[in-house]
Amino acid sequence: MPSDSTPGSGSRSSLPVAVLATACLVALGVWWVVRSAERRALNEALSAYAGTPLPAPTTPVDPTLANLGARVFDARCAACHALRGDPKLGPNLAGITLARDPAWLRAMITRPDSMTRDDPVARALLQAYGVQMQVAGGMDGSATLAVMEFLRRLDGR
Repeated sequence: MPSDSTPGSGSRSSLPVAVLATACLVALGVWWVVRSAERRALNEALSAYAGTPLPAPTTPVDPTLANLGARVFDARCAACHALRGDPKLGPNLAGITLARDPAWLRAMITRPDSMTRDDPVARALLQAYGVQMQVAGGMDGSATLAVMEFLRRLDGR
């Protein structure tokens, strides 16, 4: 029966594993640097909209802000909310800007816990889905505005 104790056999068999582990760590590092740069660029672009008031429902959609909102939605909302088809963990958001006013939407995005405590519609959504809405990474005013603009564009506003 061959023995695994031949000199150098352990180092030969562990070399591919070490190379694979190193390659995975390098790939993870590159991914992290790229994602961090993307996040910084998005936050910088959103900073131009800091303090911008909510648009009236009849105001034309700002395409630049809606494009930023699509990126924010993909990063922070899409895991739980669908835009078409069956709902995911939370409700499908198709038509949401037609059903809810901008102040309600902003409050639901930025303060979901107090909304489910104080607002009957939000409370009913919590009961229906059984999950408290959580916003991954939090949402500041310009990110919230961008998501709302993205949703307005989807709803044909």
